[in-house]
Amino acid sequence: MAQPPGFVDPALPSHVCRLHKSLYGLKQAPRAWYNRLSEFLLSIGFQASKGDTSLFILSHDGAMIYLLVYVDDILLTGSNSAVLHRLITLLQSEFKLRDLGSVHFFLGIEVKSTAMGILLSQHKYALDIIQRAGMTSCKPVDTPLSASSKLTLIPGTLYSDPTRYRQIVGALQYLTFTRPDICYAVNKVCQFMHAPTEDHWSAVKHILRYLQATATYGLHIESPPSA
Repeated sequence: MAQPPGFVDPALPSHVCRLHKSLYGLKQAPRAWYNRLSEFLLSIGFQASKGDTSLFILSHDGAMIYLLVYVDDILLTGSNSAVLHRLITLLQSEFKLRDLGSVHFFLGIEVKSTAMGILLSQHKYALDIIQRAGMTSCKPVDTPLSASSKLTLIPGTLYSDPTRYRQIVGALQYLTFTRPDICYAVNKVCQFMHAPTEDHWSAVKHILRYLQATATYGLHIESPPSA
């Protein structure tokens, strides 16, 4: 850093402001925060995942601890509650953070505990997509893709608002994280982003009508049976 031209203090030309914490909005702030956090996690025994730079894994006294970070949101889970509490206390001693308790929402994904495990769903997110498309009162259907639908690249009547098509289809892609039942249908409509036709938009609307009937569906992860 250096003092800006025209505003250099002749008595203290080498002095600059000292930052006590990162400034939000700067391009280097997220990288600086990630480097600071990752260095600390590695120093206390965590290992960075080779498949996902946001995931850190700790094996301690037979317990497996997983820490997932997204900017300044952290999700911490593991097989030993005592180790988890010690880690939270250690993190709070190093960083200014709050323990929000058990997870309920993370990056738009709702987490519900059940007797058999946990249910991951994007119920509200699915309803938001339907509302954005102006189809809140649409008639629901039983399948995400019509059996008679033949989507091709053959030129047809171009859809009047291709930007809207791309926005809705892009939103549907994020929904597939907890809705594998729509993966095939979403993949099909993704193939026509460059020049969507009315037929392609009809296929998107069919997916939305299916979501209207199945908005509460999600991904159920069962807990292992007791020994």
